[in-house]
Amino acid sequence: MDLSLPQQFEAETIKRSIEDADDLNTLKALARELADLYVRQRAATAWVIAEK
Repeated sequence: MDLSLPQQFEAETIKRSIEDADDLNTLKALARELADLYVRQRAATAWVIAEK
């Protein structure tokens, strides 16, 4: 699946945040945020599919 330009920009921003992190606590915080977003996105997708 191809990402739109804004999605590509967002992905690059996240990747750069990870690359720029220089301590474990920052990486942990980023990982927690990404895990939360991933679970929320899966829940939203399941809801959309169930509504069809």
